[in-house]
Amino acid sequence: MIQRRHLKLDGLGLSYLEQGEPVEGQPTLVLLHGLMGCADTMIPLMEELGPELHQIALDLPGAGQSERRGDIDASLLSTAELVGTFLTAVHVSKPAVLGHSHGGTVAMSLAARHRDALRSLVLLAPAHPYFEEATPLIRFYLSLPGRIFAYMMPWFPRWMQMMGLRRMAGPKSWDAPERLNPYRENLRTPGTVSHLLGLLRTWHKDMSGLRRALRKHLQTPTLVVWGDCDRAVPLESARELRRHLVNSELLVLPGVGHRPAEERPKMVAEFVHQWLERDAKVTNAESVHYSSNSSASQARIAPLMTSSFEAGD
Repeated sequence: MIQRRHLKLDGLGLSYLEQGEPVEGQPTLVLLHGLMGCADTMIPLMEELGPELHQIALDLPGAGQSERRGDIDASLLSTAELVGTFLTAVHVSKPAVLGHSHGGTVAMSLAARHRDALRSLVLLAPAHPYFEEATPLIRFYLSLPGRIFAYMMPWFPRWMQMMGLRRMAGPKSWDAPERLNPYRENLRTPGTVSHLLGLLRTWHKDMSGLRRALRKHLQTPTLVVWGDCDRAVPLESARELRRHLVNSELLVLPGVGHRPAEERPKMVAEFVHQWLERDAKVTNAESVHYSSNSSASQARIAPLMTSSFEAGD
């Protein structure tokens, strides 16, 4: 059963979802949502992962039920450090961290600056320093017309917002209006849009900082999951990113866009379980070491699944 929890961290109110109990020898999976999302957007994946796996999905500052304040530092480094402090506060050590889009950026930043803090990474269509497609959109939102549009966007008609959500999905994905609710409620919470604009103002500086941090290649075992129809962060950019993730494996989902955890929750959950089981075997075997020789250049195409409304396909 997924439960909602709250805590104060250095005076800042944070909220998170938790499912399952810690199991000795098995890592906790920490889930970090994307830019306009919140922990609730991770629920389809959490449900498919099941209660046997201990999971924590954090509402990052300025999102979900976590606090919005004008003095919150929205920069990538500050957010990553806060996630690290949060993990200490909830007594989670050496977790596997799953990050979607901007959440993947936060996960990489945390792993790059605290190299022994994480057991492994799962990156779902992560935003990263080696693609430029976001630049025109960021420039627009930081302009006066763009800021006005951003503040109006939460109050657009549901059908118009649904069009935007569908555009982020792939052609072989299925969406229900209910999928929009967490995004809609999040954006309508006072303070969310201001926080997002603050995040965009530091975007290029943040990406430059992450690029510098990744010059020392990341050794953390990493599963990278990408839809081949991603319009936000193109699959083609994965090659350059993985040059800096030397123990990584790329898994490509046909017909999937920028929201793999929502578009194919059952499929993604199966691959996450397989990854964690394999990582646990490698970690627990004293004579076996994770080798980049076989995994760093490996890219797999996930098999197509039979479409079903229950699986969100």
